[in-house]
Amino acid sequence: MREIGAACLLLAAIAAAAPVPKKSSPRPISPPLDFSGLWKLDASASRSVSPHMSEAVLSVTQNGNRIWISPGAEMRRGAIMAEEIVADGRAYEKALGPGGKGTVTADWTKDRQSLWIEVHAGTEGDPDHSALQRSVWKLSADRNTWVRESVSIGPGESRRSLLVFRRIPAPSPTPSPTRSARPPRKR
Repeated sequence: MREIGAACLLLAAIAAAAPVPKKSSPRPISPPLDFSGLWKLDASASRSVSPHMSEAVLSVTQNGNRIWISPGAEMRRGAIMAEEIVADGRAYEKALGPGGKGTVTADWTKDRQSLWIEVHAGTEGDPDHSALQRSVWKLSADRNTWVRESVSIGPGESRRSLLVFRRIPAPSPTPSPTRSARPPRKR
């Protein structure tokens, strides 16, 4: 019994003498940028636009570090797939196109002025069937222009693209038909 008490006292003394680990500062709760809104591609300001993005209208909903992107109602079905980006600096596996998958890592830059996204598609150990895409998303000061710069590197090729989106007003809901007021009944 005496040995157990001595061991407890020794452990308490060691714990008291040990330096307290520094707590890392918590991540900001709110993201520095909010991409929410309805966006239309400005093809004249963009470069290397893929055919499926040529008339793109995107609807973006953001809740903290989670960003959902879906084709706007104006888009033809199947032209662009909906996707979700999680901007927390951790890599996660994700479906990429029909039958493909990859790893995505997204986080806010240190200056908190943009979002960077890195996507590894295919098999990392097989360079003939893998690809890498790095993107940076920025918003203009007035929050009405969204610029997406990307570099894609695949087997034997690389491509740079610049997509410029302009914020468009969300369509106002169609008012429900009102009933016409009946004239007062005569008595």
